[in-house]
Amino acid sequence: MLIRVISGIIALAILVALLLLPPYVLAILVLAVSIIGLIEFSNAMKHKDIHVDLVSSIIAAIAIVGRAYGVTLPKELFPHLSRIFSRVFASEYLNAIVYLAIAYFFCKVIFEKGRFKLEDMAFTMLGIVYIPFLMSFAVSVRNLDRGFEYVWLIVIGSIVTDTFAYFTGVTMGKTKIIPHISPKKTVEGSIGGAIGCMLTMILYGKIIMNQPGIEPIPIYHLAILGILCGVVSQLGDWAASAIKRDTGIKDFGKLIPGHGGIMDRIDSIIFISPLVYIYVCIFLW
Repeated sequence: MLIRVISGIIALAILVALLLLPPYVLAILVLAVSIIGLIEFSNAMKHKDIHVDLVSSIIAAIAIVGRAYGVTLPKELFPHLSRIFSRVFASEYLNAIVYLAIAYFFCKVIFEKGRFKLEDMAFTMLGIVYIPFLMSFAVSVRNLDRGFEYVWLIVIGSIVTDTFAYFTGVTMGKTKIIPHISPKKTVEGSIGGAIGCMLTMILYGKIIMNQPGIEPIPIYHLAILGILCGVVSQLGDWAASAIKRDTGIKDFGKLIPGHGGIMDRIDSIIFISPLVYIYVCIFLW
């Protein structure tokens, strides 16, 4: 337990330090985490005799994260760079890339004589969508106007929900919520995590986001987003647990002492990042 707490604090300190740096640092971090996550996902799938095309997955991760960073760059700050990214990642090129990728995977299925099966193709594409695609929204959030403030909502949604859910579950938890996937999770812990996330986001909004001289964000939006993140954060955790349960593994890896692999720590962030981006773009931007 002590090792878990110490490594968690160190990981959080590193994350905070990296978020304080320019946006491109976060893009590099997301890419690195995505690649490690894909490797862990690939290793997990081997327990089901499924062989993910890791090289193609990593190439896709580079393209997806690069697009997320490039197309959301503020045009007024980086006019030339924004123009280049807009051309490179224009819809017609993306359509061509997706088409070629699908054709490539089917060619592997057809010509590799059973070494690459339909299941391998399906799980390769699942891994690409599940990890780098969903994670890339964190980069898009950071590049928004006031993105430095919004990106912390992702951190709050993940860490605070997990913390409140754990302590509420330990002290008050009685009713199992998903025993077939995660026997220790309780309804009380789930509710506590969502409420704790909502209250923390409201507090963050009042103290940080709504300072004098800055256009205020209605607190009810932060309350709604807090509840949504509190629920979706746990969905991300349960999704990762479902994968581990199905593949028969305890953790995705051993990279972080006391926590497991990268996927064991970013499972909530994966699901929260798109939610924050979509909500901000629709209601707050």
